[in-house]
Amino acid sequence: MCMCVDGVLRFASYYKDHMVLQKSPERAVVWGYGSEGSQVKFTLSGQHQQKISQATVTNDPVEAGGPYNVTVAVQNITAVLTDVLFGDVWLCGGQSNMLFEVYKIFNASEELKRAAHYPHVRTFMASLAQSKTEQTDLIDVQIPWSVPPLYLAGFSAVCWLFGRDLYDSCSTP
Repeated sequence: MCMCVDGVLRFASYYKDHMVLQKSPERAVVWGYGSEGSQVKFTLSGQHQQKISQATVTNDPVEAGGPYNVTVAVQNITAVLTDVLFGDVWLCGGQSNMLFEVYKIFNASEELKRAAHYPHVRTFMASLAQSKTEQTDLIDVQIPWSVPPLYLAGFSAVCWLFGRDLYDSCSTP
């Protein structure tokens, strides 16, 4: 859920403002680190409140939509994520061709202007480095959760175009 280090409360590295959590019927999971036995209060836009003593919250299913605020509190220390949406979360992965950035496509300036019409298609990029030991958090977040067109020029063109087209396909009645 969260981590309290030297009186500072924080979520795991990939839980940030503007993020997307998986919509119902699945249950979104929010986690991080916490002191053994500490009571954590979890609130979703003032609606759902849970008191837990563990580092993971499995949220009740939430219908697609938002934005929501996700708040966690330990005693008088609070951490808040804002502008959180619930929807479908898609992962892109692959080799070097997946790193071909939006600014390099033939119609880049047009695509970057068009991106402002897709505020519900959020982007996030992390590098998964090899490790000989288990990692409990992402080491290298290259592009934090963001609303387009912020950071979009350096984002994967394949992932962006797939996400935008998928959004158009799923949003049309």
